[in-house]
Amino acid sequence: MEKISNRSLISRLYSSAEKQLEIAEFDDKSWSQWYDVIQGLTSPEKMVYVIVKLNKAVTSGGFSSFYETSYGIFAPEIVHALNEINASATADIVSSSLTVVNPKVLLDEAYKDYIFNIQISKEQKEQLHSQDIQYDQLHGYENLEDLLGDYLQNMIN
Repeated sequence: MEKISNRSLISRLYSSAEKQLEIAEFDDKSWSQWYDVIQGLTSPEKMVYVIVKLNKAVTSGGFSSFYETSYGIFAPEIVHALNEINASATADIVSSSLTVVNPKVLLDEAYKDYIFNIQISKEQKEQLHSQDIQYDQLHGYENLEDLLGDYLQNMIN
């Protein structure tokens, strides 16, 4: 059997996750219902979904966009997933963004409830900009597609 490329594998898993979200019946105004749907994905689908969403949000609008579009509710899981695939530099940047948006160090449901409706202040946006720059500087140093794809390939084998 021919080995599937990392990009194809990630694309297939992401598409599968997106399809499941499309057919799932949940109130998109409820972080807990949305979160539960994501938690119902397979581990590879969930890992791909949250890492791809992070990358898309940060590369198109920065960490402010990532948090303001509510994907930040997954930030703790994303840090774990990034460390799992050996993307430690990216995990460190996401962790440092958490300290900017969550200065009270809220946990679990309190954190998710706060982040789901967060309004990023001008000061926080300025602070997050340094994480945006660090994230951009990872290009060529820590390739998420390669690390995620290789991790998934090893899961399959």
